Amino acid sequence: MATLLAIGIVTFYALYSAQDAVTEQENAMSNYLSESMGSYAEEQAKLRLKEVAEAKAQHLDRELTIIGEDVEYMADSMSHILSSPQYYNPRLLPSTRQDIDIFSDEPYIHYSAEMMRQGIDADLQREIDLASNFADTLVSMGKSYSGYHTYFYAGSKNGYMICMDVIPDDEEIKTAFASREVRENFVNEYDPRERLWYKLGQQVNKPTFNVVYNDGEGHLDLSCAMPYFDKNGFAGVTGLSYSIDAISKSVTDSIAKDTDICHFVIDDRGDIVISTEKEGLLADIPDYMDLRQNPNPNVAEAAKRMVDGESGVMTIEYEDEVYYLAFAPMKTIGWSYGTLIDNEEIVTSVEKVKSDIHGEMENFKGILHGVFIDSMTNSAVFLIPVLIFLFFGSKYMSARLTRPISKLADGVKEISSGNFDKKLEIKTGDEIEHLAICFNAMTDELKEYTKNLAQAAAKEERNRTELEVAAKIQSDMLPCAENAFPDRNEFDIYASMNAAKDVGGDFYDFYMLDDDHLVVTIADVSGKGVPAALFMAMSQTILKNCVMMTKEPENLAAALESANERLCQNNDAAMFVTVFVGILDLSNGHFVYADGGHCPPLWKHGRKYEFLKMKKGSMLGLIEQPFEQQSIDLSEGDVIFLYTDGVSEAMNEEGKQFTEPRIKFTLNTMPPKHSIEEILSEVLKNIKQFAGNAEQSDDITMLGLRYNGKQ
Repeated sequence: MATLLAIGIVTFYALYSAQDAVTEQENAMSNYLSESMGSYAEEQAKLRLKEVAEAKAQHLDRELTIIGEDVEYMADSMSHILSSPQYYNPRLLPSTRQDIDIFSDEPYIHYSAEMMRQGIDADLQREIDLASNFADTLVSMGKSYSGYHTYFYAGSKNGYMICMDVIPDDEEIKTAFASREVRENFVNEYDPRERLWYKLGQQVNKPTFNVVYNDGEGHLDLSCAMPYFDKNGFAGVTGLSYSIDAISKSVTDSIAKDTDICHFVIDDRGDIVISTEKEGLLADIPDYMDLRQNPNPNVAEAAKRMVDGESGVMTIEYEDEVYYLAFAPMKTIGWSYGTLIDNEEIVTSVEKVKSDIHGEMENFKGILHGVFIDSMTNSAVFLIPVLIFLFFGSKYMSARLTRPISKLADGVKEISSGNFDKKLEIKTGDEIEHLAICFNAMTDELKEYTKNLAQAAAKEERNRTELEVAAKIQSDMLPCAENAFPDRNEFDIYASMNAAKDVGGDFYDFYMLDDDHLVVTIADVSGKGVPAALFMAMSQTILKNCVMMTKEPENLAAALESANERLCQNNDAAMFVTVFVGILDLSNGHFVYADGGHCPPLWKHGRKYEFLKMKKGSMLGLIEQPFEQQSIDLSEGDVIFLYTDGVSEAMNEEGKQFTEPRIKFTLNTMPPKHSIEEILSEVLKNIKQFAGNAEQSDDITMLGLRYNGKQ
């Protein structure tokens, strides 16, 4: 209470002192705001002018781009007609030399005087009849240009021209020629090959805009042209002449008429090509004067910046008046758009902003004075009751809140020490009681979770131990590859298996059938984990028993059939095993082998490894069927390389497989003096380099056998 009272006294004094300080600063702030806001308003007005100029430039640029795209479409259409005559029939069009009147939206053909003097042979006549199909394209495009003077044409290198004129509905004369004299001059003198649009369009293979010209009927037009081709190359030029009035209207439609002075476009040569002015320096009369050479330095500088592709706002003197010029580039066509705005439009808005700020600051001064008086009065009236309420209220709330919170804190401390049987007994009827209930529920859940966690950890450890024992048993079932058969010099043998899980489904085996015969086996059981390991143990035992019972190498196929018959019995899980078994006669190198759906081994006979030719057999354990055996004769130094699909199908991080051809390539790049163990080690090294950080997805099992000959 003492602190709040002291703060109140200081506040009263501060409010009283602040009133004078605020009054002194009001005038300075008013002047500063009016000047800064006036400058801001001027900058915003210029920014708006620039944005409007950029928007209109983009709009106008798009209009001209569409015209260029239409001309390109006309050129493509004419090229297709001349290059694909089989799709079109001969066609006859009205001619300027035969028909007196050519009406709006009516395609017609014109023959130059030079062409008529040279004559029209049969080939040229066929070309003209074929090119007349261009009329369909003109009629279709004319619908998009109704309302303004538009001329469509395609001038041939041979001197004829296919045309169509679009005349606005509000004009009295609906024919292509305003008078008989105009028609006669056109018929006798007009040769498309001598026109500027033809010569410019012939130079580049893209739409090209020409300078503004007078069409002879009082209309200013802007033309765009590009070449078309036949099977032999250049064939002529298509073009479109569009009314400058139509382009100017699209510029000025969306601009308020009381603010715009002039809107114009200059090309990359500094010439005015479009303008809303009809006379004067910025008029669109085609006198082709480079504005960059204008004696008025402001106009010349503005023209240079516009030709250079800049955008901005600057002040210029035009006809003894000061204007703002906003300009922006038309990026697609390479021209620039500009608009003149009366300087008074900007100055008036800025002065209005300054006046409004001065008025608002005077109002603020009066309001601030009233606020000071009201604040001091209200503070004095309400301060004493508030102080009394705070004194007694804080004492009551402090006692009500702190006791249950202290009790809750003591209980939580005991629970955190591990006493999950502790229960909090708090009856306050508010959020503290609800929090205590939540803590009791959490204690019960923690107790149950701790119990379940201990049981899960014990079960996981037991399963892990069992898997380790299973993996050790499986490893012990395979013959030891280290220093196998130390007393036999007729061969070298080595094998390795890298399981994808703790226990796998691959296995290999080698043992002596008798003193002269060595048996080698490699197999891959379907599936992974413990089920595959159990089926692997059964398969290995059955295979070995069946082979041992045959006694003769020539009965190897029968041994596989017997093993398959036993594996098929009671195989409800539908598991199977692929297997390759071979028996080597150590006395002469005769190698008998049979396949049960396994990967093809590689045989090094001479200097290179090649895949061993095999008659593919079915996998064991699915259906009972016969097997076939084959044989080869090994020479001294020959090597047999056996593997499972975990080698050929090992995948890298990109999902690509190692593949059997890569196995062959790896083996053929090894030094010939490598031991069998070194060969298998080198292959495994290449597989790991190929796989990178990719997880091993299948067991990798290999077996190598080198025949050294009879010792």
